[in-house]
Amino acid sequence: MELIKPDRKYYHSFLEAVKEYKDNNVTTYHFFECGTQDIFIRMKELEEGINLPDGWVSGTYLWMVDGGEFVGEVNIRHKLTENLLNMGGHIGYGVRFSRQNEGIGTKMLSLALEYARDNLGLYKVLLTCNDDNYASIKVIENNNGVLQDKICNTNDNYSWITRRYWIYL
Repeated sequence: MELIKPDRKYYHSFLEAVKEYKDNNVTTYHFFECGTQDIFIRMKELEEGINLPDGWVSGTYLWMVDGGEFVGEVNIRHKLTENLLNMGGHIGYGVRFSRQNEGIGTKMLSLALEYARDNLGLYKVLLTCNDDNYASIKVIENNNGVLQDKICNTNDNYSWITRRYWIYL
């Protein structure tokens, strides 16, 4: 397995993973989609901070691949906003539904942390997850995440508890 910049040769497998998420109502992470725009051009723009939507920061997307198969995605945000401090953090990630519970998330985050340190100059990163997302809790803690606190977030009259972890690189 390796963590790479998104590559067109894995695009069909990526689309299959997006479909798996939709078919299984996965809502904890949404694989990158951009409608009719070329996904690879849009990811490059986001990395370079071009045409960012309001409230967004630049970020690097990376894909975890295993053989010829897309198995996961990581988004490393280059800086934090007030909103990202409360939910989202520096790194978001998702593992293909059919490949969950294989340790891919732990390995993918480990490689993303190396990338953040070596290529983006980050020396500590914030990761967040819902208090009931036991898979993410395990992935973060397996990568030496230190729980800072649990906070309450509210959006559209819905409230939930978010765990905030720091990982020192």
